[in-house]
Amino acid sequence: MNKLRFYSNFVMVAIYISLGLLFLVTDVAIDTFPGYRKEIGGILLLYALIRLILQYYKIKREKDEFQN
Repeated sequence: MNKLRFYSNFVMVAIYISLGLLFLVTDVAIDTFPGYRKEIGGILLLYALIRLILQYYKIKREKDEFQN
């Protein structure tokens, strides 16, 4: 179960990065989201970065606990 959670975290980071870039550099779904596209894309990229950093520190902490 932990491996599933481990990989799903990275899949979600990839999805948030993809959606953020989709909002920033393309016109996909411009009819649905006509305004604030750059802000939404930036927030999604920022959230992906935060999740990635938190996941990195979690892995590092677990590795340190395992070695001690």
